[in-house]
Amino acid sequence: MEQKTDFIKIVRHLLESQTQMELAEKTGVHQGVISELNRGIEKPKLSYIYGIALERAYNQSISDKTGA
Repeated sequence: MEQKTDFIKIVRHLLESQTQMELAEKTGVHQGVISELNRGIEKPKLSYIYGIALERAYNQSISDKTGA
């Protein structure tokens, strides 16, 4: 079974500490895409590049919080 990444959860987590515009600038993901994910709209055709950028920002955020 294919594992599905929860980009809605990732975006909501990242937006706890920054604005949509800041996240867009940091990741290169269009602010409109971030807004839709934050509102719970699934993006089944999210580009690979956007997905990787969001996952990297999320992983960095987690490691910053844990001090790893």
